[in-house]
Amino acid sequence: MVTFHSNMRKNYSILLLISFAACLPFKHLSAQCIEPEQPKVLLVGDSWAFFMGVDGTFNTVFRKWGHSNYKFLTNTIVAENGAETDDFLTASKQNEIKRLLDQNPSIKAVHLSIGGNDVLGDWNVNFTPQQTDSLRDIVSTKLFQIIEFIKSCRPGIRIVWSGYCYPNFGEVIPTSGLNNNHPFYGTWQRMGFPDFLTLNNLLNRFSREIDSVAKLDPQLEFVNATGLMQYTFGQTQPLGVPPGITYPPFSVPLPEGNPEYPSPRNSMRDYLLTKDCFHLSARGYLDLIEYQTRKFYHKFLMDDTFFLAQIKPNSGAVSSSGSVSDSLIMGNINGEQFSLLLSFNTLSLPDTPITKASVFLRRKNLLGSNPITNTLIAKIKSGNFGVSANVEPQDATDPGNASESACVFGSNGGNGHWIRVDLPPSFYPFIKSESSLQIMLTPSGTANGMAVFNDGTDPELAPVLNVAYFNPNTDSKELPKMAAETIKVYPNPAQDHLRLELSDYQIRKIEIYDLCGMKISSLHDHDGVVDISFLRPGLYVVEVSSEHRTYHSRFFKE
Repeated sequence: MVTFHSNMRKNYSILLLISFAACLPFKHLSAQCIEPEQPKVLLVGDSWAFFMGVDGTFNTVFRKWGHSNYKFLTNTIVAENGAETDDFLTASKQNEIKRLLDQNPSIKAVHLSIGGNDVLGDWNVNFTPQQTDSLRDIVSTKLFQIIEFIKSCRPGIRIVWSGYCYPNFGEVIPTSGLNNNHPFYGTWQRMGFPDFLTLNNLLNRFSREIDSVAKLDPQLEFVNATGLMQYTFGQTQPLGVPPGITYPPFSVPLPEGNPEYPSPRNSMRDYLLTKDCFHLSARGYLDLIEYQTRKFYHKFLMDDTFFLAQIKPNSGAVSSSGSVSDSLIMGNINGEQFSLLLSFNTLSLPDTPITKASVFLRRKNLLGSNPITNTLIAKIKSGNFGVSANVEPQDATDPGNASESACVFGSNGGNGHWIRVDLPPSFYPFIKSESSLQIMLTPSGTANGMAVFNDGTDPELAPVLNVAYFNPNTDSKELPKMAAETIKVYPNPAQDHLRLELSDYQIRKIEIYDLCGMKISSLHDHDGVVDISFLRPGLYVVEVSSEHRTYHSRFFKE
């Protein structure tokens, strides 16, 4: 996230050689079950992308959230230390991005970390507000040019702009003992030694603008979390510079925490000789991607549709002796074996054949030994076990529609980890839209212990039924037609007039928004030549609708 001048690159390379600490992987639960693996995320960008690639951050987080069958893909061409937005407007990097996407059709998203170096390399505290706005607009324009290029490589692909967390120049460098010999002193100096609040406010304003644009673009995602390191690490030791405050983890508000303070020093990358000022530690990147997974990736990585488990009394647990619990528990306590029972409302499921089904569960607590092994005994019932949809003693003896061993994947490594139970194909005919559905899971081992799982109270942590199905409404003959429909916006930047061209279909509506999401103009059945002379200089979003689709692009008004 920094511009590397020649001496900076040399010092930074030395730090890299002495410091990398790879994350330990979670235990994989596929000893006897085969789990095909596919790349789902292409990691692109600057040194933040590079470090996450080195650390294997995505694989670790995806495994923890039950998606151990999905991986990330990157290389040092598309994830490069010191890269700026200009670098990703060159043919060499764009050709490599396109090659990786073309060769890996399973990729569903591009995780893009870019733009930070442009600001740290070019901004200074002495900039006027107009100069700061101009720099931010220039960086935004280039960022969105990169985003539009990625969209052009594969229609419909999602782009996740990673965003950044607060840096920590003002504590790390003065307390390092290295003074102006600190490898990142020059970066801080070129910016005019900004204090925490000044630099953090700059990052927050840029992040808010990206957030506003992402809300208008169905292909662009952004999870704002500039204060996340403050939230997950806390300031457990006094800040090394005035006012020397402390605060516990999980106490500051998200997404921006307290902009008057930096990300904690211990959330920064450690090079043994000193600390970094803006690159996160391995744990810091894990926290960042886990938060983004909670807010976006977990549900995005589901297949065609998913259903959240219903809360009590429709979901809970029942024992072999007929005891009933409102909690989602599974295992053996004092010789009594409890099976977990989940209810799902699948009435909205399309009436098409099921090709895959999985249940995701997040472990909340463990009492005694872990009863979960690499298989569970699963039962399914179209409708409900027993005599009603509530969890009841009769559910334990109801044979259901089918019963079979099911493979367990994901992570069984601790509280807060997710397992994924892949349901056997014999269950698929009973997952349908005609009625609700209940699934019962029982440990296949005899360990004396109880696993407690999150219920459906919090939708982000609720049990999930993930379903893939054959969609007969997807006509392959229509795909080339949809892919061929593209929008052209030129000139860009523009002064007085903007020309919009939509291939294949007539433009029905044109709307222009500013970066705060405010609609500025709306035109219907237009010829595509738009007067923008009345706009103030800056970056704007244009929304163009045809009779079939809506497109979003950006332009810069000079």
